[in-house]
Amino acid sequence: MKLKSAVIIIGLFIFLGGCSDTAAPKIQDKNLEEASMNFDMNNVKTFLQRISPLIESGFSKKEISQVQEEIGKMEPDDGYEVGKFDIVYRDKKTKLIINAFDSPEAPDIYIFTNPNLANQIQEEMVKFADELEAGN
Repeated sequence: MKLKSAVIIIGLFIFLGGCSDTAAPKIQDKNLEEASMNFDMNNVKTFLQRISPLIESGFSKKEISQVQEEIGKMEPDDGYEVGKFDIVYRDKKTKLIINAFDSPEAPDIYIFTNPNLANQIQEEMVKFADELEAGN
């Protein structure tokens, strides 16, 4: 009986450890898709400025500064929403939700939005990473 109790307690700890607040952020909205990549902090603003023209309204310099400021407040292993914006993409209102995870120096950035826009952003992330690597 003692062994069974120990196994249950260990299982509970493993389960609770898997439910940590530091898990990579996810959004439960089935209408939104994710684009994600790890960035050096000094590249976050540049990348957000790069994708801003894809969005008709609701994501400009002000919102980009807000995101960068929130990421700068992060502690190592933090993970939370750093921006939630009502935007217009292809003449339709949608959400743009940006989560950051891990550390302020090299955050993992998760952008949740309209599936078509998320695909465009993911493509830009790949191009951006390739350009950075080619420049090094």
